[in-house]
Amino acid sequence: MPYRHTQRGLWIVLPCLVFAAFDAVIAWQTRQWFPVAVLILLVAVAVVFSSLTVEVGENELRWYFGPGLWTYRLPLGDIEIITVARNKWWNGLGIRMAAGFRLYNVSGLDAVELRLRSGDVCRIGTDDPLGLAAALKSPVRGG
Repeated sequence: MPYRHTQRGLWIVLPCLVFAAFDAVIAWQTRQWFPVAVLILLVAVAVVFSSLTVEVGENELRWYFGPGLWTYRLPLGDIEIITVARNKWWNGLGIRMAAGFRLYNVSGLDAVELRLRSGDVCRIGTDDPLGLAAALKSPVRGG
């Protein structure tokens, strides 16, 4: 059975929805359109980054945010080194470029770091770093 895990992005969704509610009040009181555009943007960010799902199949690693509007795929053969990593708080949430790696994260500081044959480094945030690392290292991928 392949590995599949979804982490909820409470620390992205909650502030977006709080600011969206505040923005809705401003839009209602001022009767202006710009706050409505900001409100729509905040709700869209909350939906897209509401979760991060990671799947390990026989031949590929796949991950996507929220409802899966876009999906990232990585052939397992492209991965050279798999380690459990801890991000710094200033690396942030969402899709980020940090010093030496690209980060995909919705909550927390734990991640699995993937060093690729191309030399790129990718970190995928997860609240199950040991489970994800084990699934990636498993000879029977995902099991």
